Amino acid sequence: MRFVAIAFLFATVASAQTPKPTAKAPPKKEEFKISEWEQEVIDLTNAERKKEKLNPLKPAPLLFASARKHTANMAKKDELEHELDGKTVKDRIVAEGYKYARIAENIAMGQKTPKQVVEGWMNSEGHRKNILTPELTEIGIGIEKNAKGQFYWTQNFGTPRK
Repeated sequence: MRFVAIAFLFATVASAQTPKPTAKAPPKKEEFKISEWEQEVIDLTNAERKKEKLNPLKPAPLLFASARKHTANMAKKDELEHELDGKTVKDRIVAEGYKYARIAENIAMGQKTPKQVVEGWMNSEGHRKNILTPELTEIGIGIEKNAKGQFYWTQNFGTPRK
């Protein structure tokens, strides 16, 4: 009996001395990841820039966030538009917190592969100009399928403000 009482006493003392946490740990930030297809769009885009002796575009998480959300919204609504829900590319990029000196956007719908979408953009004067603008330094990609299985694509380009 004496052994049980002593063991209980030690257990009580040990638990009374255990420090209690005073603050919750901050929530973990989700790690930024680029999908295989997003990376392929970046690689194909940078290959086109390389042909013109331009610097490669670097992935920017805030541009990805904007591009991904806009692409998901276009796919959901089944609408291919630069302005959707009254918001422009500028509105969407600023809403993500990206402070820019210059921005641009390419969108597309229906292409089945990264190669097809980049070829399509390169065959369109305005889209090609965005891809080959030397002053643009960063990129974000969005790819989403609609309910019918059609792909929607977005490239957001930016140059951060200094």
